[in-house]
Amino acid sequence: MGTKYHPLSIFVALTIFLLAFPATAQIFVSPADNKSPGESAGFLYALPKSTLKIDVIIQKTERIKGPYAEFAEKILGVSDYIRQDESRQRIKDVIISVESAPDPAAWFFVEFDERASKDTRSLVFDLLPNGIVLGADDAPLQKIQGQNKFEKIIVNSPDERSFSYYAERNLYQRVDTIVRKITIDTTVIRRNILQSAWVDRSPEQKARAAADMIHKIRESRLQLITGFQEVNYGQSIVFMDQKLQQLEEEYLSLFIGKEVKSLITHTLYYAPEPGSANKATIAGFSETLGVVSETTKANPLTIEVQAVAGPGFNSSERPKGRLNNSMYYRIPALTNVSVWFENKMLAQEKLYIGQLGTIAVAPLGKTRLQFDAQTGMITTLKRE
Repeated sequence: MGTKYHPLSIFVALTIFLLAFPATAQIFVSPADNKSPGESAGFLYALPKSTLKIDVIIQKTERIKGPYAEFAEKILGVSDYIRQDESRQRIKDVIISVESAPDPAAWFFVEFDERASKDTRSLVFDLLPNGIVLGADDAPLQKIQGQNKFEKIIVNSPDERSFSYYAERNLYQRVDTIVRKITIDTTVIRRNILQSAWVDRSPEQKARAAADMIHKIRESRLQLITGFQEVNYGQSIVFMDQKLQQLEEEYLSLFIGKEVKSLITHTLYYAPEPGSANKATIAGFSETLGVVSETTKANPLTIEVQAVAGPGFNSSERPKGRLNNSMYYRIPALTNVSVWFENKMLAQEKLYIGQLGTIAVAPLGKTRLQFDAQTGMITTLKRE
């Protein structure tokens, strides 16, 4: 004879079972390399991989020979002038920062248990467009994205590479006197005929014309300063003197040359890998070539990454298991990053590097999580 159960006992047992069931398998997370696309319903998320961004600020100095440099000593008596075009570069500053991108070795697949209750399935996963997880919460997060900046600062104006008063007229009028003799019997008549023609100026003639202009400008400045014209110009005399001085410098540059300086930013990227060497060459640099990818004709520009704190530094272990009501996140390693050139430290920063840390597990049952998009570390944990 079978045992009879009271209906109230059956109802209580079912209630306990239903309350306990949602606390079990509802969300499954497993490494993406164990899944094939389309094999089951779900979505993918990634942990961030840190990439070091190194902005190398170069000061480039160009010395440009003047078009009348060969006549500088002969006409002006100047010996200190630029004799040939040359360019020199030097490292002015180095700025180290961190950018993040999805780690190809840290993609995970999330599945939902269709038998889970309605309340349990209200969890919201926030992702960036590239797949990096931002949070597992009951409300979407506000996403703020930055933009990379590239900046080039010109110390001198770009038009200072050219010589403003070099494009003077190339022709001048030459007047020749032709003497024609006319003999009538014993009488000789001389007749002068003036013949003019436009001919090209020689480089030396152009140089002498520029030198004459320099003397005229200096004479005008002297008359202006000494009050030769006996006119009260007021404050405008300062402006006129500055303009005359600039005009004189422009004409002088035709003989002594110009020096143009500019600041240029070269951006380099380096992603440290677990288990790799702490020091690596990221580029080469020389005074004549600047920043180059090869170091055959340049001295190496190196970066060094040293551990300061963080679990699992240089750890090569990868998660393999399937999680139940939990998810993988990243604990970054605090590192000391420095850039070196010719045994001299150019920059140093303490930065968190995600892939040099370790991957840990966080519960999802009654917990709401928010993650840092740069490192993958938990920033906010809310327990229900």
